[in-house]
Amino acid sequence: MLLDLTTVIAPDYPALIWARQQDNAHIALGHVGTHLDVYECRHIPLEAFRCPGGLADVRHTDEAGLADVDLDAIPARAFVLFRTGRIERHAYGEPAYFHDHPQLAPELIDALLARRIRFIGIDGPGIRRHAEHEQVDRHCERHGVHVIENLCGLGDLMPGKPFTVFTFWQDDPQRTGLPCRVIAEQDVII
Repeated sequence: MLLDLTTVIAPDYPALIWARQQDNAHIALGHVGTHLDVYECRHIPLEAFRCPGGLADVRHTDEAGLADVDLDAIPARAFVLFRTGRIERHAYGEPAYFHDHPQLAPELIDALLARRIRFIGIDGPGIRRHAEHEQVDRHCERHGVHVIENLCGLGDLMPGKPFTVFTFWQDDPQRTGLPCRVIAEQDVII
């Protein structure tokens, strides 16, 4: 079963209209919808487009910590998806979607980096809030991990069943956010 985890943005979507009106619209457009942040590391290995997946359901907390994730269940070079439920409760682009969104605790982020994963994905606007957002994205990049934000459909993945994540992006040396498409493949036995 293939699942598209990409948040679809219509051409008349307010966030797109806003981005087009910015002084540097090209850069702003890279941060609308599902995207991969790239502030420091321009090279993402080609083999990273396909990764084993890991799913952490952290809907019960506003800040996911070490106790909320089974780190031993995360495979090497994984794409770890965090289901916070944010995009299920608030539509992408609504003010409530961005305001005080769930986040990951710094010690959890560091533990994920130590496991040498490839991607951290979240169904919200970032893995940390406010001024820490870009700072932690850069920290992850320095450890070879990229953050992908604004995912959707994580509730369609079957917990406890292995899956593979395919991530497609097109590099653009001028942008700090690369729009991307994220697809999960999970075998379903009926």
